[in-house]
Amino acid sequence: MSRLTALLGLLFAGWPVLRWYGLRLHDGSDEPLGLAALAVALCFAPRNGWKEQLARPHVFALIVFLAIYALAYPWLPALARALLFVLMIGVTIAPKNHALGWTTLLVLSLPLLATLQFYLGYPLRLPTTQLSAAMLRLCGVDAHADGTTLLWAGERVIVDAPCSGIQMAWAGVFVAATLACAHRLPWRDTLRLFRWAGALIFFANILRSTALFCLGAGLWHLPGYAHEGIGLVLFALTAVLISRLAIRENGSAQCAI
Repeated sequence: MSRLTALLGLLFAGWPVLRWYGLRLHDGSDEPLGLAALAVALCFAPRNGWKEQLARPHVFALIVFLAIYALAYPWLPALARALLFVLMIGVTIAPKNHALGWTTLLVLSLPLLATLQFYLGYPLRLPTTQLSAAMLRLCGVDAHADGTTLLWAGERVIVDAPCSGIQMAWAGVFVAATLACAHRLPWRDTLRLFRWAGALIFFANILRSTALFCLGAGLWHLPGYAHEGIGLVLFALTAVLISRLAIRENGSAQCAI
């Protein structure tokens, strides 16, 4: 079975997922950031090799995913079905040199943000609040964390949903996956880049939460646009660091070759 034949079969079998994806794009329940990831994935999609036969490990993985998809379809949430679907596409046609980065872009193309915010938003805000309070105390501000609220001198500053870092994490992984594709990083180097990117994003979000506390508590007196500007500046610095790490991983991969 060629890669093209397998892809056409997947698209035919997965029409309910494609229909659901189209409906989700227009129902307003999520931000359409996935379209950016899909566009980048299409830019890095393989241009040749469509008539090549699928390797035996890929055939086995595809059979396993198809079996899970078919047997669990009635009970799986729509997003879980879509995740299985894009993983099967990744197994089938992902470029050999940067398969993990490309498949990650496909995963990011799904409408994930609203679901991630619902399930992970609060749990992620808890450590962010605790670590922001610790950072403030290191800077001489006697702040304490109470759940997702920072307390200081009678002031209460809530670490709200945007401070969970879900959107920053999505954007950071998107940058890392795009760079992995651009530099054609193998899966080991891509995985290492993702780990570094995750650590940088987590630290940047703590800095963001700490800085926004200083604004909300009146410790800093800055213009109104500083609230959004701080997040943009920190993300830009994080993206630059991720880019430098991707260049380093690319150099390491070339040396290994």
